[in-house]
Amino acid sequence: MDNAYGKTLRKLYQIKDEKYAEFSSKIANSNYPLIGIRIPILRKIANELLKGKYFEYLKNCQFTCFEDTLLFGLIVAKLENKDFLEFLPIYLKNADSWSHIDSFVASINFVNKNKEQFLTFIKNNIEGAEGFELRFYLVALMTFYLDEENLSYIFSTCERFDEKGYYNDMAIAWLISVAFVKFKEKTFEFIKNCKLSNFTLNKSISKINDSFRVTKESKTLLKNYYRKK
Repeated sequence: MDNAYGKTLRKLYQIKDEKYAEFSSKIANSNYPLIGIRIPILRKIANELLKGKYFEYLKNCQFTCFEDTLLFGLIVAKLENKDFLEFLPIYLKNADSWSHIDSFVASINFVNKNKEQFLTFIKNNIEGAEGFELRFYLVALMTFYLDEENLSYIFSTCERFDEKGYYNDMAIAWLISVAFVKFKEKTFEFIKNCKLSNFTLNKSISKINDSFRVTKESKTLLKNYYRKK
């Protein structure tokens, strides 16, 4: 393929790191083959494409490996307005790893100028979401909307979408742990009375206990709310 996608894919194979691919495959848990390219390098390539040939890459991307898929996402993350919303569903359809999602969300620019619009988008689309698309919405809520105004909605969303797969339950646990750091009292009340599954609640408490930003006293108190399996 003599286009931006084909040329970029050939470049990825030229700079592959097989040892890193072997290491990453165990962590990413993706069904795509891994070439072995570190994320900082993919970000650099995405930035280069964004200077001119990014649209050609997006239109021709074949999603043949972990890296060309993630690179698609890293480009989309930097797009604005309708272009971001046009390519977002395509990326979510092809993403199949927690790394595809978490690295993508951390790179998104769109929300900076469209926070209310994007929250509406999440609320309109999360109901039918599953798999890694659902993880995307959960991680996006944690990243961009974990504030006083949206806390009740986020807690209710965690309860409604609990037990929708391991990686989504772990996203909820991650979200609850961050909420505890930011809103200790309200999150503690949620933990005491929530309808989360035993697995997700226990993982939430475990993640809170792993945080250096939580006092020993709080951690000791939270241990009383572990549920037996």
